[in-house]
Amino acid sequence: MNKIKPFIISEVSELKREICVYEYALWWVIRAMQIFALVRLALRDPANNNVALLSLNLLATFTVPLVRLLLLPKRIYKKLTFHCQTWLNIMIFFGSFLAQGLEWNHKITSWDKILHLIAGAIAVFIGDGIAGMFLSKKNKISPLFRTYASVGFSFIAIVIWEVFEFFADYYIVDSSNQAYSITPDRDAWFFVIFGYGVQNENQWRVFDTNVDMLCAVAGCIPAAVALWWWHKRKEKLNTHDNSLKTASSL
Repeated sequence: MNKIKPFIISEVSELKREICVYEYALWWVIRAMQIFALVRLALRDPANNNVALLSLNLLATFTVPLVRLLLLPKRIYKKLTFHCQTWLNIMIFFGSFLAQGLEWNHKITSWDKILHLIAGAIAVFIGDGIAGMFLSKKNKISPLFRTYASVGFSFIAIVIWEVFEFFADYYIVDSSNQAYSITPDRDAWFFVIFGYGVQNENQWRVFDTNVDMLCAVAGCIPAAVALWWWHKRKEKLNTHDNSLKTASSL
């Protein structure tokens, strides 16, 4: 208990220093929306299996702050920004809460592809936070190189997920991913662009894997541009501040 209290105090202090009130408010907006949807579904249909899934998603957003505590040694978790937690909360909200819990994958045409666009962008920002863990204030790398590293992390995450999904579709009979394969009646736009040479359901899944990756890569592009601009802006501000400090010391 003597160790936990100082940790909590230091974490709250670091949280206030790092993120603005609007970003912190976003954390609670996401949680409030989940609570509202969970209560509404539980009252309307208590036997619905998605009640348990929504509860787990809500719990996940509350336990995300423990990520820094679980990352050992201390010199690593202290460098993982709270911005990463923001992106993790957003990913849980879009990727699991809306897609699975509220069944948007079934209710909204091509929501799976929209989700891959979002996921590709979010992975870039999470990758930037992870890259920052291994950099000290003395390490000076160009904004472009750090953006490359973040995009590389996003690409790795994209490939790992799609490899899992591909094999799940083929070898797990009851895999929920089978429901999200490319089908003519739900994703006609795909056949207009890529042709009508799909002969069977297994081929649809192969196409689906590739289109998912294309969508995720497309999501990476605007995120990478925004990230590069942000780091470029920070670099200019730091250079300006250092120039003022040098001038004042003279």
